[in-house]
Amino acid sequence: MNFTQKERTLLEDQKSHEEICIQKYTNYASLAQDQELKNIFNQIAQTEQQHYNTIDQLLKGQVPQMQQGGSQQNQSSSMQMKSQQSQSMQGSQQTQANQSPSFVPKGQSSNYSNSDKDLCSDLLMTEKYVSSTYDTAIFEFRDPQVRSILNHIQKEEQQHGETLYKYMESKGMYQAK
Repeated sequence: MNFTQKERTLLEDQKSHEEICIQKYTNYASLAQDQELKNIFNQIAQTEQQHYNTIDQLLKGQVPQMQQGGSQQNQSSSMQMKSQQSQSMQGSQQTQANQSPSFVPKGQSSNYSNSDKDLCSDLLMTEKYVSSTYDTAIFEFRDPQVRSILNHIQKEEQQHGETLYKYMESKGMYQAK
């Protein structure tokens, strides 16, 4: 692949973003108190590693083959996460002393720790940012195959954001009004 300087810079930026995402998800998985959240963070970290590897291949001049089963695999993984979330919500809810938020409106209770909420909020903001940088990059590339690869990654970043949002909403951490 013969990239312009601008395209190469955009890819290097995306690679750096992916590296930060991997670090955050991996570190946050060890910090999360809820086992369900640890699992979500670990699964997303694996996908972020795939994104990193894809961008690295592009920078080395190789065009990675996007697997047809990739989206099916993601759907399966997404359904598995939803199943785990459902099982966790149906299971016994354990309340720990450090799980009460600093502010809970009257008549509402919480079933999460503030630290888990902070981790989720940070990662949701990160996903929003990273998705937007892919959006910009997609428009800057001449090669339709590279744009397609970046678009695929961006869709997965959006799925990560959706997974985080749904988890947060299910735990009362995020209320869309």
